[in-house]
Amino acid sequence: MFSTDTKNKYRLNAALQRLSVLICTVFFALSAGCGEPRTPEEREPAVSASQIRNAKADFTHKYPLDKIQKKMYSTLAESMKSPSEEILIYEYKGDHMDFLLKDALTAMTCYIMDNPIESQFLANRDIRMEKVSGNLKRICAHRREGSEELDIALMKREDVQTVSRNFIDSIADLDEEKKLRAIHDRLCRGKYDSDISDDSHTIYSALIDKSSVCDGYAYAFKYLCDLADIDCIVVIGTFDKALDSDPGHAWNLVWYEDSWKLVDISCDVCDVSIGYEAPSYRHFLSDDLTMYGRIPYSAYPVPANRNYQ
Repeated sequence: MFSTDTKNKYRLNAALQRLSVLICTVFFALSAGCGEPRTPEEREPAVSASQIRNAKADFTHKYPLDKIQKKMYSTLAESMKSPSEEILIYEYKGDHMDFLLKDALTAMTCYIMDNPIESQFLANRDIRMEKVSGNLKRICAHRREGSEELDIALMKREDVQTVSRNFIDSIADLDEEKKLRAIHDRLCRGKYDSDISDDSHTIYSALIDKSSVCDGYAYAFKYLCDLADIDCIVVIGTFDKALDSDPGHAWNLVWYEDSWKLVDISCDVCDVSIGYEAPSYRHFLSDDLTMYGRIPYSAYPVPANRNYQ
C-alpha cells in the first residue's frame, strides 16, 4: 500500500516524535518521587472508571482529572482570560514540587484538548517551577525561547476565529453529516508538515497555513465542530499497525448518531500524498475506534466503549 520512500518518510517522522516523547518521559521519571506523597483525597480520581465509560457527548478531559490536576486546569483557564508571557498554572506551599510538573503538563494538555483555540499560546510553552517567597512556589507555562511573540499569537488567534466563524456560517444550513464532511474536506486541503515546527501543533497551521501535524489537525477539527455545535473530543495516544512502529498520535472522536465515531484528518491528508483520491475518507466517521491499533494514552482518558475495553 505504501511506497518505500513514503514508508521511510513516515518512519523518520515517527522516530522524531518518539524521541520527543522519550525526552519528556526521562525528564519526568528523573524528577518524580522526590516530594511528599499526596493525601488520599488528592490522589482519588474525580470520577470512577464506570462513570467515564458511561459518559456521553458532554465528555471533557477535565472530567476524569484528580483534585490537584483539576485545580491546575481551572487556574490555567482563569489565567488564559488574559494571556501573558508567563501563564500561571498552580501555586502551593511546601517542598513537594517535582511530581507536580507532570500533573501540570497533564492539566495543560487536557485544557488544550478541551479548548483547542488556546493551542496558539500553549503549544510552544515550557512548564517550570519558581520560588515566589519563603516556601511559596508557583508553576507556570513560559514561552519557549525563539517561539512567536505574544502579540503575534494574539493576531493569529483572531485570524483563526474570523476564518472559522465565516466558514461555519457558510455551512449553517447543512445537516450534521454534511457539516462534518465539509469540515473534514476544508482541513484536508492541507498537507502534513514534515518539518514539525512549534507552530505546526496549532489550529493556525491547519486552518490557515494548511501545513500541520496530527494534533494541529485534531485541534482544528474539534474547534470547528465546537462552533457548529457538534460534540467532538481530541484523543492523544498511539497507533502502530500502519507504520510498523509506535509513534505518538492525535485524532478525534465525534458524537454522531448516538455513538462515538473516529475521524483522523492527518491520516486522510497523508492518504492523498501516497496516491489515494482527494479527499480521502478512510478515517472519516469510522466505527472502528481502534483502527490501525489506535489506543489512547492513559493520562488522557476518553469515554470508553467496547472498542477500547
